Amino acid sequence: MNDKLLWQLLDTIRGSAADSPKALSLVLQLLCWWKFSKEQTLPESLLFGAFSDQDANAQHDALRKVQPYARYPFLDEGAWQNLRNPNAVSILIQKICLLEKQGLVGMHLLDDAFYWWTESRSSHFTYAPSLCDLMVSLAPIDSSCDVYVPWETSGQLAARIAHTKAKLWVESQQPTHCAQVLNFIDGEHWELHATDPLSTPLAINKGKLVQFDIAMCIPPMGMKYPSEIYEGDLWERFNEKTSVGNVLQIRHLLAQTQGLIVLAVPSSLLFGAGAERQMREDLVSRGFIRTVIALPAGLCSGTSIPINILVLDSKNPTQSIRFVDANHSAFKETSGKKRTELKNIDGLLKLVNSTDDSPSAKNVTAEDVAQNDFSLLANRYVHNESTKKLEHALKRYPVVELGDFFQILRPRQHNTTSAGAKVSEVLAQDIPSFGYIRIASKVTLFDLESPKAESYFLQPDDILMTFKGAIGKAGIVGDVPNAGQDGWIAGQSSLILRSGLPDQYPAKALLIFLRSPLGQSLLSQIAVGAVSPSIQLSALKNMKIPVPPMGTMHAMVRAFDKEVQIQTEIDSLTLQQAELTEAFWPL
Repeated sequence: MNDKLLWQLLDTIRGSAADSPKALSLVLQLLCWWKFSKEQTLPESLLFGAFSDQDANAQHDALRKVQPYARYPFLDEGAWQNLRNPNAVSILIQKICLLEKQGLVGMHLLDDAFYWWTESRSSHFTYAPSLCDLMVSLAPIDSSCDVYVPWETSGQLAARIAHTKAKLWVESQQPTHCAQVLNFIDGEHWELHATDPLSTPLAINKGKLVQFDIAMCIPPMGMKYPSEIYEGDLWERFNEKTSVGNVLQIRHLLAQTQGLIVLAVPSSLLFGAGAERQMREDLVSRGFIRTVIALPAGLCSGTSIPINILVLDSKNPTQSIRFVDANHSAFKETSGKKRTELKNIDGLLKLVNSTDDSPSAKNVTAEDVAQNDFSLLANRYVHNESTKKLEHALKRYPVVELGDFFQILRPRQHNTTSAGAKVSEVLAQDIPSFGYIRIASKVTLFDLESPKAESYFLQPDDILMTFKGAIGKAGIVGDVPNAGQDGWIAGQSSLILRSGLPDQYPAKALLIFLRSPLGQSLLSQIAVGAVSPSIQLSALKNMKIPVPPMGTMHAMVRAFDKEVQIQTEIDSLTLQQAELTEAFWPL
């Protein structure tokens, strides 16, 4: 059913239901009732049209009696409570009958009803129809397949799969919503189960997990699970003992599927450390990852972060991963309601299925992924035009990894307490555009007895660079207090880059590079995360930096020293400027 027809029905009952969610639920329940009447599966006493002039109590009671004829009960009792207009349901039944006479009701689908209903998007997880279309197109689903769809919320994926006549097993913690959509679909090969797939899997045969041909889902993102989920798991699903929901979800899907898995995941899963990295290494090493597709933000309700599609295949291992970057204008569009939709899905599928490199797609070996610390971010491998320009610019000089010349120190995590030595912390706002860092504006306490405490204090020619939030802001310190009481330390959003070979790569030369458009582009390329970007230490350590001739680097040092001189003169002139008139009107 398209959005216009749905809104006609919602307008009919608007204001009559207790709230908007209940209005949509009533519409869907009545449409399911209408459908069962058309299929001649109901006794004459329960036919939909016979209740157009009945009161709400009679209609409600009749709908209860209809439930045994459905594959899964779709009645939402809450939607029938506190009806403001006792004739509202009769009016809605009459409207559906009128649309039937006009030949409109049966022409449309309910697959995306929860998505098109704008108000529902704040309280229900829904997905852009084009995202669901793409996911279903990535799997060869037909009537011979057993398909598993856990964590279903809006019924959008399950509905599309049901149209293929495949045998469908759906698990949902909000089964009524899915039932209302699935019961409207012409098909008998689906089962719906109310459960949490991780804690209580229900697809079990003789004590073993049923193995499905294909699994497809958009699991809840950012969830944490208690240790009871993975400790003593009867099916030994979880290699990683972690609370990270997305890791546990993938492990469950692998345990329940012998074949293809298509799922949506947040970007954090593709670059995160700890359990996420451990799982990525295992999946890459075993050849289970077939495709990674980077998608734009705005495709899922409840979150503005970009998501990714992972295609896993445990049946046909491969040592080549197809990376596709669909997060650009060729494959996305934003409507007036600030919703994002994918476009040119056929073209996107051609990129996925091709083996040729392009500005938007590339095949990468498992060995190359391992060398990138098992990062699965598409932009790490797919090089667009700006990336190619960056690579061309870097060819002017030989390149080395930044870690070859500079030690990278992350600031010690500490809290302000009543104990410890008083020190000064350099914040991001203290890093100037030109010249040396001359102020450490935050006073805090630091435990001088902690391991390697002295190394965390700033030393002359240390570079500070912000690595989270506003990434890439860089500055250098000159003369600083000695380590210990009243010393300077780096703020929590900054890294310390300390030259290990200053005679071969002066710190001031690196600062000039990091602040340049070329350096900033390179830092942006290795940043991860959309809402709060950050740079991982491993990525920064491995970042390629140019090594100009020593004469060129000495020229950079002289340019910085000249910059300091000019800034000193500017500061002096600014002070003189302020003093010119201050004596005329003293307070």
